[in-house]
Amino acid sequence: MSNAVFIDDWNSIIPFKIKAIDLEKPTEQFVYKAILNFFKLLHYDVSSYENMYNESIETLTAKRVELVARINYIYQLCSDSKQTSFFYIDLVKPTGKKIVHLLKILLNYLFYINMVKETVLEKAKSCVENYYELNTQLNQEQITKEENKIRANNINRHIDDFKNQLPQLKQHIEALEQRKHALQENIATLKTNDQDLADRIIKLKIEHSELTDHIVADEEAIAMRDIQSSLEKEIEALVDTEKQLQKTYEIHVASINEIRPCNALLEKMLQLEFDDSCKNLRNELAELNALYEKLRKQQNNLMNISDNLEKSCKDIDAIIEEKTQELDVRRKVLAKSDRKTDNKHLEKDKHLKALQETNTILEQILAIQRLEVQRIIDATSKSLEIMKHNLLQ
Repeated sequence: MSNAVFIDDWNSIIPFKIKAIDLEKPTEQFVYKAILNFFKLLHYDVSSYENMYNESIETLTAKRVELVARINYIYQLCSDSKQTSFFYIDLVKPTGKKIVHLLKILLNYLFYINMVKETVLEKAKSCVENYYELNTQLNQEQITKEENKIRANNINRHIDDFKNQLPQLKQHIEALEQRKHALQENIATLKTNDQDLADRIIKLKIEHSELTDHIVADEEAIAMRDIQSSLEKEIEALVDTEKQLQKTYEIHVASINEIRPCNALLEKMLQLEFDDSCKNLRNELAELNALYEKLRKQQNNLMNISDNLEKSCKDIDAIIEEKTQELDVRRKVLAKSDRKTDNKHLEKDKHLKALQETNTILEQILAIQRLEVQRIIDATSKSLEIMKHNLLQ
C-alpha cells in the first residue's frame, strides 16, 4: 500500500488527520496523538494519557512505558514477523519507516475490528429477532391451545344438552305422528266431499241437458225457479267445502309452526360441525326449509284459489239474481205477446250455456283443489318421515 493511499484511508475514518510530511519526519507528539485517536476508536480508556506531558518526569516516563507496552502488544499481534517490536525509543525518537509500518498495522487492525463488530452485531440482531419471533409463536400457540380447550368444553356441554333433549324430541315426534294421522283422516273426508260435489255437478249437467230438451213455454218460470233452487244448494255446498278447506289450511299452518322449533333445534345442532352426520343433518335441514317455503307458497296459492272460489260464488249469485229479473221481465212480455216466444227460447239457450260454462269453471277449480290438497299431504308425510329418521339416528 502506497503512502498516499494509506493517508487517504487513515483520514477517512480517524479524526486525527495526517499529512505526507508527518510520515517523512514524525515527531513524538505526532505519534502520541495518532496512537491516542486510534485507542479512542477502539473505545479504550485513554483519560490517563491525555495530560501526561503536563506531569512530572517520573510519571511521564511511566506513562510512556505503559503506552509503548500497549502499542507493542497490538503491533506484535498484527505483525507478520514475531521479531517486530515497538520500543520506547520509537516513541521518543520515531523514524519515518517504523512509524509508517506501525500506523499501517494499526489501521488494518482497526478495519478488522470494525468488520468483526459488524458481523457479530448482525448475528446478534438476527438471533434476537429469531428469539422474539419464536417467543411470539409460542405465546400464540398457547393462546390457540387454550381457545381450543374452551371450544372443546363448550362442544361437550352442547352435546350433553342435546342428549338430554332427545327424549323430549321423541315425544314431540310421536305427537306429530298422531297429528299426521288426524290430518290424513281430515283429507280423506275432504276427498269424499269433493267426490260428492263432482257427482252433484254431473247430476246438474244432466238436469241442464234434460231441461234443454224439454223446454216448455208455459213451464219456463217453474223450471227456472227449480234451477235457481238447485244452484243455491250447490252454492251452499261450495261454501261448506270452502270452510272445510280453510280448516285444513289452518291445520297445516299449525303443523308447520310445530315443526319450526324442531328445525331451529336441528340447525343449532348442525352449527357445531363435530361429525359427518351433522353435516348430513344440515343438508337435510336445508331441504326441510326449502320444503317449508314451498308449502307456504302452496298455502298462499290455495288461499288465492279459495278467494277465487268465493268470488265465483258471488258471481253465480249475481247471475242468478240477474236471471231472476230476466224471468220476471219475460213473464210480463209473454203475457203481452206470443210473438216473442222465439226470442225467449234464444235467451234461455244463452242462459243454459252460461250455466254450463259456470259448471265447467267449478269443475276446474275442484280439480286444482284436489291436486293442491294431495301435494300438501305428500309434502307433510315426507317431512315428518325425514325428521323422524334423522332424529332417531
